[in-house]
Amino acid sequence: MKVLMFICGVAAAMLVSAGVLEVAGCVSSFFYRTVFIVVLLATFSASGESEVFKLSEQSPISTCEARYLKSKWRTRRVEASQGMSLKELQKEVPSWVKEWKRRHSWPMVKAKLFAKLCECSALDVSELDWYPAFADWTFAPKTYSHKRTRYAGHPVWTEISSRREEVLQRTDPAYKELLRRGGGGRWVSYHDFDHSAPDWEAILPLGFPGLANRLNANWKDTDYYRARKVAIDGAAVLMRRLVEAGEKRLAALPEKTAPARRQRLFKQTESMRRLAEGAPKTAYDVLNFIYIFWCMSEQFDGIQVRSLGNLDRLLSPYYGLDIAAGRTTEAEFREQLAHFWWQWGSIDNYFGQPLYFGGTRADGTSGYGEVSRIMLDIHDSLALPTPKLHLKMGASTPDWVWSKSLDMVRRQRSISFIGEEPHWRVIRAMGYTEEQARTFLLWGCYEWAVKDSANDIFGAAVNLVKPIEEMLADAQSGKFAADGFQEFKTEYLRRASQLVDEARRCVLIGERCRSEVNPSLLFSIATEYSVKSGKDALIDGTANGNHTGMWMVGLGTAVDALVAVDEIVYRRADMDLGSLGKLMSEDWRGREDLRLRMLRSKCKWGNNAARANAVAGEIVKKIFVPLDGMENGRGGRFKACGHVATWFIGMGDSTAATPDGRKKGEELSKNISPTMGADTEGATALVESVAALDARGLSGDFPLDVALLPGTVAGEKGLELMRTLIKRYFDNGGLVIQFNVADPQTLRDAQAHPEKYENLQVRICGWNVRWNDLPKREQDAYIRRAENLMK
Repeated sequence: MKVLMFICGVAAAMLVSAGVLEVAGCVSSFFYRTVFIVVLLATFSASGESEVFKLSEQSPISTCEARYLKSKWRTRRVEASQGMSLKELQKEVPSWVKEWKRRHSWPMVKAKLFAKLCECSALDVSELDWYPAFADWTFAPKTYSHKRTRYAGHPVWTEISSRREEVLQRTDPAYKELLRRGGGGRWVSYHDFDHSAPDWEAILPLGFPGLANRLNANWKDTDYYRARKVAIDGAAVLMRRLVEAGEKRLAALPEKTAPARRQRLFKQTESMRRLAEGAPKTAYDVLNFIYIFWCMSEQFDGIQVRSLGNLDRLLSPYYGLDIAAGRTTEAEFREQLAHFWWQWGSIDNYFGQPLYFGGTRADGTSGYGEVSRIMLDIHDSLALPTPKLHLKMGASTPDWVWSKSLDMVRRQRSISFIGEEPHWRVIRAMGYTEEQARTFLLWGCYEWAVKDSANDIFGAAVNLVKPIEEMLADAQSGKFAADGFQEFKTEYLRRASQLVDEARRCVLIGERCRSEVNPSLLFSIATEYSVKSGKDALIDGTANGNHTGMWMVGLGTAVDALVAVDEIVYRRADMDLGSLGKLMSEDWRGREDLRLRMLRSKCKWGNNAARANAVAGEIVKKIFVPLDGMENGRGGRFKACGHVATWFIGMGDSTAATPDGRKKGEELSKNISPTMGADTEGATALVESVAALDARGLSGDFPLDVALLPGTVAGEKGLELMRTLIKRYFDNGGLVIQFNVADPQTLRDAQAHPEKYENLQVRICGWNVRWNDLPKREQDAYIRRAENLMK
């Protein structure tokens, strides 16, 4: 098939060169450039491994441009004459770093590597796209699990990984011992460089030259400033290269090039010229600045940028001036936005790329406006799993935003609903001002931060179910006994707290050497406090952040397992504690009847069952609350988090069978949600369960996943139902809520006939995933939950 597609591509390329078809561009000549593009597209389309997702029928982009954008980050659309390819960089970077390490400190080595990549990494500017392309990017195999290895072969991340090993070899032995104690799925910790978010509102008026000027104005002759100076000078070189690439491409465009494409390339080149010389001046400049900053940080600096900002409000004043001055049209702006969305649609990073809309202004009015409406249309029409959208929802939110966004969610668009007022309460409780609370930014999966201080890192993920497994194993061996459930629960809370404390102590030691592993360059330059203080922005270089998240994995499963122990051992006396431990070690062998009884029990978290609610509330009060607000090792605090990313799968793999009917290796509950399939009493019962918890004990985040059937949310009444659920959840103190809307029949058909459901998406923790990219066992879990809703 690939051979056939290749031949077709070459034939199409010959037609292009003859003027029958038109695809503009040049490598060494227009003909060879065209052959390159078409063959690449043909090969990409024939490769199931590289396929991202099917183009939405509502997409506002023409087919040719859409195909280019779809394959852009997968097929390295860069011009060979414009710099070194990825393979060349992979070969040369280790020797550069080895040489520099002989003469320079590690921060300076990393800065020199950043600048070198800005100087020599291949790039391209195309008339088919509003944004440039870069060579320096790699992808892991397309798998959706906690075991996914990101950036395999990436030249920067390879060096950071090597540096990490060097640093760990001389780290405090206590750190290694604590890491060892977390093994077996008890808890996990590592150095996190995946969470940074610049204050876009603060740096847009500066642009790259302004950031350089601010650094120079605060100059001190230390390693911090010398390294950042090398990096920002490298960024200036990159911007000049992009301008030159655009000028070269413009000069080489054939006469037959469509005027719209010529105009696109011209405007792209002029935008990059403005950004090379100063701050963004148009809405398109803002998008270009954010995109190029993101590319430099992620690719050249090895620091993930986990928010594209409050994008509708960032763009709105620029767009208004653009329209008034006749610099753009709504149609052109929509196309620029669509191409911007497609950058991340093509990258398709597993956790998704966040951005957010809305909020409340200082005068109490809504931040939503015409630009918000346009951008929601783009998000809806493209139907991409990423970027993922967070919507601030509060008393000021207009009705049209509720109606539009809820309709999108019931059609599987990637949206999380963020409660403004409950966030304000949590943020104020942490000692922040009313203004800091009102203007909180959103980043990561759905975490919050105050402006200019978004550097919260992942500290550790703790398995709340593991102590139950260990207690039952001890009961089986005669090392533990409990005369009543209260005694059992008390011991559970002690052991779980001990796990959390071990993880916390490990994080405290590990935080001491984070800057030795991967000092942040661009993020530090973009953070005013960092530049003024000379402190790394990703460590302790923000004025109001520097916090550390502790993720509590499997709350719902832990609650269900504890309630099940009470039921089996103490209330019904089906067996003693040791026998239950033995049964769990044998994965329910010979007692399928009991397993099914416990699996179908209504007394589980998410069903508004009094006993389950009480246990959940006690876990939060005794485990989460004491941790939340404790001092960390970098001038901030620990924040207890309900968010679990993919650890509900990874830790489930390492957890034995549990008394709630779960079998060995099955996933745990995610976020503060029920175990998959346990919430059988409907969405209202689920939302009411949350009232048993105090969100102020989970200041990091408090996300709930709700599954609904399409018939339940159909029509205007369905929209009203969803809106009522969200408001009730926020009234109960919940911070974040998101939905999966699908019926089991559709999911089963999609499992059997994936080719019919290219755009079907489901919500996993804080991001959307194409159904076809999920492993079968995870698909089965979603199907079970949908089936339970119909009982």
